[in-house]
Amino acid sequence: MTSFNTLFNRMFQEKSKSVYLIYLIQAFASLCFTVMTAIGMGRNPNFVYGNVHESTNIVVAYIFVFAVMMFITSFFANFVYWIISSVKNERINRSQTWRLIPISDTKFLLSNFGTAFFSYIWLGILELLTIIVASLPLIISSNELHKLMRAASFDFNASDWEQLLGSLILIVLLGYAWYAIVSLLNLSSRSIIDFLPSSSSKFLMFVVRVVIIIAIIWLLGYASGALFSVLGKYLPFAASGNNNFEIGTTLLGFFAFDVIITAIDILLLNKFVEAKPN
Repeated sequence: MTSFNTLFNRMFQEKSKSVYLIYLIQAFASLCFTVMTAIGMGRNPNFVYGNVHESTNIVVAYIFVFAVMMFITSFFANFVYWIISSVKNERINRSQTWRLIPISDTKFLLSNFGTAFFSYIWLGILELLTIIVASLPLIISSNELHKLMRAASFDFNASDWEQLLGSLILIVLLGYAWYAIVSLLNLSSRSIIDFLPSSSSKFLMFVVRVVIIIAIIWLLGYASGALFSVLGKYLPFAASGNNNFEIGTTLLGFFAFDVIITAIDILLLNKFVEAKPN
């Protein structure tokens, strides 16, 4: 039997290729946007901090603009990654080469979903490191920015840290739920097509897809409300947080949801879905 760690590492290496490709395209696009922005900035760039204008070294300014462009393009890059990784997950689920690996279906699915999400985290780390490194010259050289940072105060108590940690775990559960639901949609559709007559399968597939879409809408709506109820206390542009928000109950609910969807996926993969040659 193949160990879970061996399979996880192999899948992670495979999915990391998409991460590096997306990151390189994102960096190149950000560089192009930086050049176009630099043309309009001229040779004496100024940064505005409240009512104060500060002249900045031209190289430092352009490097910071690159950091801003990386941040802006990260939203599009992350969306592209979710689509590509979802497609790749489903190809692996039905790949005869991958399915021949001697490992249980439970470990196979957990490895497939887990590597997709951790690859996404790796993409986020690459983006974050690039933004931080590109922002450092401005952070180090700007006197006005130093004054603003010294004036800023962040007062977090134990409850605040608990809520923020719970929000991070909720994001992980939500990301896992996305892959589990996509697999449920694909595996259930394949099972219906393979085992039911064509006239019956079309109607049943329509019903299944409607139910899953409704579940996705509910999931996203509930998760958004839960996250904003926590983050609203810390973001000035968000609504005020709900002090009565129970992060523990929400996490248990999402964990149970993920377990149920994963169990259905494992059943479909094991009993109803045939692997196909690559």
